Amino acid sequence: MRKDLKMGSPEHLDAAPVYDNPVVDNQVMEERNPTLDIIGLYAQVIVDTVRSLYDTAEEEPNVVYFGNMEATLPKRKYAMSASFARSPWLSGCLPQPPPISLVNKFSTWISRDNDSDLDSLWFEHKFPRMLRVNAVCVKQQFFGAHPLDHEVAVLALRRFNQLDVEAQAVSKYLLWREVLEPDFSTHALAGEKVAHIKAVQLQIAHAHHDITACQTFYTPVILDHGWAAYMWDMIRKEIHILDPLCAQPVGAEKRHATHQEAVSQIHEALFSCLNEFFARWHCTSDRWKRKSPKITREVFTRDESGMCMLHAIRHYDGEKMTWPLTKVSAFPIRTLCCNLCCSLFVLSV
Repeated sequence: MRKDLKMGSPEHLDAAPVYDNPVVDNQVMEERNPTLDIIGLYAQVIVDTVRSLYDTAEEEPNVVYFGNMEATLPKRKYAMSASFARSPWLSGCLPQPPPISLVNKFSTWISRDNDSDLDSLWFEHKFPRMLRVNAVCVKQQFFGAHPLDHEVAVLALRRFNQLDVEAQAVSKYLLWREVLEPDFSTHALAGEKVAHIKAVQLQIAHAHHDITACQTFYTPVILDHGWAAYMWDMIRKEIHILDPLCAQPVGAEKRHATHQEAVSQIHEALFSCLNEFFARWHCTSDRWKRKSPKITREVFTRDESGMCMLHAIRHYDGEKMTWPLTKVSAFPIRTLCCNLCCSLFVLSV
């Protein structure tokens, strides 16, 4: 054999090149999940958009902003509750709506062409993180045709949580349901370490009530096809997928696949937080059943899904809708919005 023979010479055309990589034979290209990619990309767009709203040069001291991270985890507590709180439908502790006369007056006033009066910061609330909402956004989304956005959804759910606490006749320390703000699912779907998000730590680990007594956990979810809500029942170990578009036949298979992937990610994030923040949580994260109850027979659009999601969280008792979700007769979007806007005037800071 000639000394100047090279690997690329004709005598070695059939020989496979060998590289100095001991695991070359074991490397397999990982198949990408397009559904998971879409969920992650959409969630990251939401994260970047919301973060830009608070991207100011000067931040208030000792105030948590969207996406703020905490390097350390809070000290772990023991899940000491011996039992769960009762459902508000069984205990009769449902929030009372504001007077109809006030609702009518407010609806008439805000529906007028008065955007110049509303073009200002109406709502600011600092727990568990800074929230600022413009009044025009409230009008356009609650009373107009604009779809519900992330921050207005936070505003609505934060006020609903306050109303739940105020309605407790026996103990304001015990709540049947814990409604997590959209931050939780958005950060989880974006692939972030949710347990290190400061706002999540404040809502779960440092809640003002005994979160270990909550039987159900609700979380709103914004996906590329619209809003939905997921519910975790800690007693039955069931996850209920409350999809306002469940009666929409077009794209049903794709939505189902999307919900399954989203539920898996959020479920992992939820129990990551519960197990990091609490010792001896009531149940483990394995062997959970998934259900997709049909919460409506009406066909809603993507832009309507946000208000439907709020309605589902308020009126789903863990088994059924206590107030039907319909478009024509009983669909309460306008009433829900008027009640919420009126109650927002007394939003505690």
